[in-house]
Amino acid sequence: MRTRNLILALAILVCSLSVQAQNTDGGATELLRKVSAKYQAYTSMQFHYTLKATKDSKTLSTSQGDFALKGAKYRTSYGGQSFFCDGESVWNYQKSTNEVSVYEYDPEDDDNMMNPQKLLKNWEKQFRAKYIRDEFNNNISTAIIDLTPKTTQSYYRIRVFINKANNQILRIALYEKDNTIYTYHIEQFKSNVALPDSYFVFDKAKYPGVEVNDMR
Repeated sequence: MRTRNLILALAILVCSLSVQAQNTDGGATELLRKVSAKYQAYTSMQFHYTLKATKDSKTLSTSQGDFALKGAKYRTSYGGQSFFCDGESVWNYQKSTNEVSVYEYDPEDDDNMMNPQKLLKNWEKQFRAKYIRDEFNNNISTAIIDLTPKTTQSYYRIRVFINKANNQILRIALYEKDNTIYTYHIEQFKSNVALPDSYFVFDKAKYPGVEVNDMR
């Protein structure tokens, strides 16, 4: 899966519709506002997730990753690579080659899906939301809401599953136009975690022999 879509999905997961969705029905707006208020009250958040890719009812792959967010800073690891962002620079570390590429963080880059804050600021301009139904999953009353992009994307739908008892995101599924579905299951969610700023900076001392490609 492309990195752009992964960061897009993770941003949706952890920030959960930080602006009010437009053109909703069936109570979607009311629920999304509650979820938004809950997540926006957090000073930071951290969780483990399982990603499952399927196509035509067949499992293509299953992987796991970790994600942390603190303001504009974030850190994520999955599939043998890690991303660090301290709000000024972005580091992309590849474990297989012991190589890291460094880029300048650009909050004005409209095409930069590595910027969750930018994405969520423009949320209502990008999606329509619709309340699909309620269902029980593992004895949890779950609300299902679909998000449809207003402009052409590689995906045509994002489905969000919300625990109605505590307004917590349970999982999210991203539907690509080639019929591949990427489903993210949140595990071990923690809020208001004490994360130092250094946690979001790549420390090459912890990666002996790492090759640094500074693109700034």
